[in-house]
Amino acid sequence: MFAQVYAGVMRAVWRGSVSFGLVVFPVRLVGATRDHGFRFHEVHRADGGRLRHRRVCSVCGDEVDPEGMCKGYELPDGRLVLLEAEDFEGLAGPVESTMEVVQFAAADEVDPILFGRSYFVEPERVAVPSYAVLRDVLTRSSRVAVVRMGLRRRDVLGVLRPRGGVLVLHTLLWPDEVREPDFDLVDVDVGPGAAEVRLAESLVDSMTARFDPSVFSDGYREALGALIEARAAGEGIPASRAPDETGGGEHLLDALRRSLERVRSGRIRREE
Repeated sequence: MFAQVYAGVMRAVWRGSVSFGLVVFPVRLVGATRDHGFRFHEVHRADGGRLRHRRVCSVCGDEVDPEGMCKGYELPDGRLVLLEAEDFEGLAGPVESTMEVVQFAAADEVDPILFGRSYFVEPERVAVPSYAVLRDVLTRSSRVAVVRMGLRRRDVLGVLRPRGGVLVLHTLLWPDEVREPDFDLVDVDVGPGAAEVRLAESLVDSMTARFDPSVFSDGYREALGALIEARAAGEGIPASRAPDETGGGEHLLDALRRSLERVRSGRIRREE
């Protein structure tokens, strides 16, 4: 009932050229991911009509049309800076037609916390040889290309990496966009010979396998689909139960032992 079919050609969100050294070749970006969640509308419970959100001024209470709107930025001292559309047009923005390789780096040097959106990089037909050279050299060297470009009027930092025969662009957050943890880190020295560590190591070894994302599914989406179907059929919704939390001491040791037994018994049943 809720299967989604995606058809048609992927639309390009950017067209331009990759530039590294004196090598320049034309490419386009297409989205590499998609949202398969459910889309809801806010509706009037009484008659199912969709609700519209009006732009109402918090000071005078009037509804404001687009001609009466501008951008406002509140300073720390409470003053409001008003900016018009022409103010943004006058800014010296990035060059939006060029993806410039500024350096190369080892793939494991890029912290995944910096990753933003992902795009497939598709070469134009005349660019295939140059594209293939960059793809192959990155594959053989286990490196990524660090790039700067203009995307949707923003200066964007990103990395190019090979994946399955194509190049993928991952946009990166700027360093000051990553927050530092504001809680005290737990610093527990359990000692190299602690029983908890030995059991945890055995559990990790037993649960280690080649990562295959295709074996996982979106449990929340499946539950939400079941909820919608049940509501549509007028059925009740089963309650869920949260797992018990584990602290330390004997509770932790017991949880580790039972976890290891469960993994090992499951493996034996599969082999039988």
